[in-house]
Amino acid sequence: MCELLLVVWPEPTSFEAALPWVESLERFGLGGYGWGVAWREGGEVCTYRHPSSLSQDPEGREQTAVARSTHFMVHLRRPSNLSQISLADTQPFRSDGGEFAFAHNGRLDGAEGERGNFAGLLQGGADSEVGFRLLERLLSTGWAADSALLEVHRRLGGTANFGYLPSQGAALAYAGSTMNAMWGFEIAGAQVAATALHSGDQALFDLCFAGAKDRRLIPVGSTVEFGEHEVATSGPPPRG
Repeated sequence: MCELLLVVWPEPTSFEAALPWVESLERFGLGGYGWGVAWREGGEVCTYRHPSSLSQDPEGREQTAVARSTHFMVHLRRPSNLSQISLADTQPFRSDGGEFAFAHNGRLDGAEGERGNFAGLLQGGADSEVGFRLLERLLSTGWAADSALLEVHRRLGGTANFGYLPSQGAALAYAGSTMNAMWGFEIAGAQVAATALHSGDQALFDLCFAGAKDRRLIPVGSTVEFGEHEVATSGPPPRG
């Protein structure tokens, strides 16, 4: 039920420039139960997370507005289980060394069956954190990021849109949900990927991104690179 947003600018830009888009996504989407943003700074990925809505977190808004970067990734949370609302369950998740951040929209049905494989690493109860730790393990064993995202979805099943922001190289948007489409487009000089407000029409653009250019629906089962102007198709979506 969450919403994802990736924004890549050609030059370092303050997060304040993207905040009106984030506010619109939260207002018209199904978020409000946690929000967070990841960005590149000083050769690593930094994150800010808060287990409330952006609208209820004026201090966080003020703190993150001044962050300057070329790459931002935002997650607006509506958990599958409302009992799992805590900072530990709030996204994006960040690797311990700041090598990357990860965010998920959807429900990974097989996550509970894999939870025991990450004993001692999980801080919360969300299925998304299991996906994050599985991705981290795949990357540490040499998987390319686009293939690893697809493998996480294949192993855990369910519905999944993923955002991946590394400290270097292209940011990735993986589209793996038929319930909340992922769009790529350009607006105000930025390359953007955003989920569709769980709406099957053009509401994302009518309500949040008026004037967006080069609108393209990211095919389910595909990964798109943002920042490198390349598209990598990863294959059909997993079953389940």
